[in-house]
Amino acid sequence: MSTSRIVDCIGDICPVPVIKTKRAFGEGGLGEFEIRVDNEVSLQNVSKFIESRGFANNWEKQDGYFAIYATVTESVSKPENPANSWVVALASDAMGADADLGRDLMKAYIFTLTQLDELPEAIVMYNRGALLVADNSPTLADLQTLEGNGVKILVCGICVKHYGLEGSVGVGEISNMYAISELFVRTQKVIKP
Repeated sequence: MSTSRIVDCIGDICPVPVIKTKRAFGEGGLGEFEIRVDNEVSLQNVSKFIESRGFANNWEKQDGYFAIYATVTESVSKPENPANSWVVALASDAMGADADLGRDLMKAYIFTLTQLDELPEAIVMYNRGALLVADNSPTLADLQTLEGNGVKILVCGICVKHYGLEGSVGVGEISNMYAISELFVRTQKVIKP
């Protein structure tokens, strides 16, 4: 596939490939791009970023890297800011200092979210909060209910890898710090219980 611009992200870790891609789209104008990454997390993150901007993409495995192809057909815009949007940020699998009590409180908190009339736009999990999406998590069913009701469930990809959760994420999507930071900036409120 012929391209007008190559974005080299080989050796870069989250969120650098997404940032380089965004920059290239903004600086490179319209046309075809080839983004090169060397790991599957970056492949997924860059593909999701491209799709979030409304552009189709495809990829192929090359010798030692993935080549992601995208055609930018219009100026790249920022995602809209929904009115009255709010996001829950969970940096732990427990609330408060007492670990046992804190896990019970977190389970109750997430269940309570399912009962609200106005649901959050998203729930973001990072650090030990990533443990909440594991297949064996006591909060999994409530998080699945929230997702089924339109709440985005985003979990930090670096955290998934750190806690060895690859293959056992039971809800939501693995995200990256660029997407998470962008969500925090554009939302009306970020709640951190």
